[in-house]
Amino acid sequence: MSTKPHLSQRAIVAYNRFSKDVAALNYVRHVKPGGPLGSSTVALCNRLVTLANRLFGHEPGLQRFSRIDPVTPMTQSDLVLFTARLTAASTAFEERYFHLTESGIASNRDNIFALGKASR
Repeated sequence: MSTKPHLSQRAIVAYNRFSKDVAALNYVRHVKPGGPLGSSTVALCNRLVTLANRLFGHEPGLQRFSRIDPVTPMTQSDLVLFTARLTAASTAFEERYFHLTESGIASNRDNIFALGKASR
């Protein structure tokens, strides 16, 4: 019986989509000049808030995120903080479910193979 946490295939697909959008935000925060962000960036951030709360809402120790007011201008500094918080939660989630990633599966396969050879 495994003590590793389980994650549904649907959640894995949702997380993969989420992580691509977080990566895009990380890119934008490095190349965007200063000033307020546009409404499409705020809409993307609010979509990520919804996805993050669905993915991380039942995970112990992972924070919940608040929606961003589309009327209040969001600055580059706000985006940096928002992206850092999403990235930190995403990293913690990845570490918790590492065994479900391609490299985690390969690592487990190698460990099982090594154990099999050692018991001979």
